[in-house]
Amino acid sequence: MRDKGRISGILLVIIIAMISSGCWDQRELQDRNFVLAVAIDAAEAGEQPGQSPAAKANETFAQPHGEKRYRLSQQVLRLGPARGGGEGQQDSGGGQAGGRTYVLSNTGQSLFEIIRDTLGQSSKPLYFEHIQTIVISEAAVQQAGLKPIVDFFLRDAEMRWRIKVFITPGEARKILEYVPPNKDAGGIYLANILRNHVKNIHVAGTRTDLGNISVMLGNKQDLIIPRLDMADNIVKSSGVALFNKDKFVGYADAQAVAGIKMIRSTEKSAIITVPGDKADEVVAFELFMHDTKLAAHVDGDQIYFTLDISMTGNLGEYQAPGQIKGAADPDFIRRIEVKTAAEVKRIVLYGKDTCQAAGCDVLNFSAKLKAHHPQTWAKVKDRWDELFPYIPLVVSVNVVIAQIGEHR
Repeated sequence: MRDKGRISGILLVIIIAMISSGCWDQRELQDRNFVLAVAIDAAEAGEQPGQSPAAKANETFAQPHGEKRYRLSQQVLRLGPARGGGEGQQDSGGGQAGGRTYVLSNTGQSLFEIIRDTLGQSSKPLYFEHIQTIVISEAAVQQAGLKPIVDFFLRDAEMRWRIKVFITPGEARKILEYVPPNKDAGGIYLANILRNHVKNIHVAGTRTDLGNISVMLGNKQDLIIPRLDMADNIVKSSGVALFNKDKFVGYADAQAVAGIKMIRSTEKSAIITVPGDKADEVVAFELFMHDTKLAAHVDGDQIYFTLDISMTGNLGEYQAPGQIKGAADPDFIRRIEVKTAAEVKRIVLYGKDTCQAAGCDVLNFSAKLKAHHPQTWAKVKDRWDELFPYIPLVVSVNVVIAQIGEHR
């Protein structure tokens, strides 16, 4: 009887706990405004054509101290079916008709204060638990550096470290107003672009999330952030913005990104094209797997690095008008392997030269030297920014074509 009473008491406590704590803080979806993306421009940017002075006044607030520094725009999910309307038409929420989102903007100095004041334009609280993307304009990072801009996002508990971050040379707000062709919510669409980095060697998606940026800034390391461009209603991520610590120093193009990924061993797949035996022939090598080893060496006062790359892949395409021998010719395959290895070496050195010209060590050189030659690193760490542009890299590449496909 005593055991039965004890069991009954335990069950009663469990039932009471479930009833009393189950949904005490429940809030329905329709009672929330979910922010999917944020755009940060310089304060003077982003004014809408023909916008009245009264409308401009509604997108700012009384600020007793300092100057208006940033224009922060928030892309809010519109619950329910996507609205109809022509492309480029503005809806009452500030975004574009026909999409699943609308955009709210505000201007000030503190990003936290800007977000809170934007509640004056919203009928519901703004929630950031599902934010996917942050787009920062080049003008904004040149104005104050990267660290002051991302500080709020690193501190706030609602932010997730997997948020995708972009730098755009143009106006960031316009990218939030972009309506994807498939009518997806813009913030989700932009984040998914970077997830394609495993297939596209020109897209930098690895180690560029908000969490990685936080680590790099905390360690006072140079870093890269994917570049995002928009022109004629076409959005594309290609190239990266280069940062010396938190200072913007320029861009690296798509070919340099390929070289950087090869040096850092972050490429998952790649298509590398080389000419065939004749000028009008094109051969595409598809990277399947690779083994990359970057090593630091010290010879007296001389510091240099070696990069050994072994690639295995497939012959993915062979354009050869009037070809006599097929792609199955072993001698032809060997010539293509040699040409592909030379092309990989060219891409790697181009990426290295681009970073060295910008004075931006995103190649893991300093980390390798510190890990394997700590005494040398202790001597040169205070002068590393001066030494890095002149550090040699010796590259060795071996390519094996394992498959040629079904067509001979």
